[in-house]
Order: sequence, then structure tokens, then C-alpha cells
Amino acid sequence: MMVQIDNNFGPTNNKRKVILGGLFLGLSMICVIMTIMFLYVSHAANQRVNQIRADYREVADRRDAQVEQLSTQVNNLQRKLDLLPDRTASKTADKVKEVVKSDEANMISSERK
Repeated sequence: MMVQIDNNFGPTNNKRKVILGGLFLGLSMICVIMTIMFLYVSHAANQRVNQIRADYREVADRRDAQVEQLSTQVNNLQRKLDLLPDRTASKTADKVKEVVKSDEANMISSERK
């Protein structure tokens, strides 16, 4: 038994292959264009995200500086408040001593009379 192989080297109809090749070429070009668009959009989005992060960093730095300034003011006021009772107490003690001395002087002068 012999196997017969169709060796047809004659002109063939390539129209279907050309259309199929053109279709695949068009689809691959669409994929390339979509990849380029994705990369561009992704790059633009990354730049925008970095810009937003930089803006928030600036806001945070300003806030931190303001918090530092306010904490310094609070510390200064706290020191002043801590010193206030000591000064008030010493002034009160000085006035009490003066009143006691004047009362003693008045008592001594009234006893002499």
C-alpha cells in the first residue's frame, strides 16, 4: 500500500492568509498602542501622586513647626505660672511681716501710754 501525499506546489490562494496576517498585525499594533498609553497614564499618575505627597509633606512640616512654636509658648507660660506662686507667697510673707511689725510697734506704743 502506498500513501499518496498531495504535493501541490502550484499557485495557492493566499488571500485568507494575508487577511489573517493583517488582522494579527492590526491587533498587535493595538496592543502596542495600548501599552504605550498605559505607560504614559501610569507615569502621569505617579507624578501626580508624588506631587500630592510633596504637598502633604509641606503641610505636615508647617503643622509641625506651628506645634513646636505653640509647645515652646506653653512651656514658657508654664514656667511663668510655676514661678508665680513663689513670688506671690514671698510678697504675701513680706506684707504679713510688715503688718506684724507695725502691729507690734503700735502695741508697744499703746502700752507705753
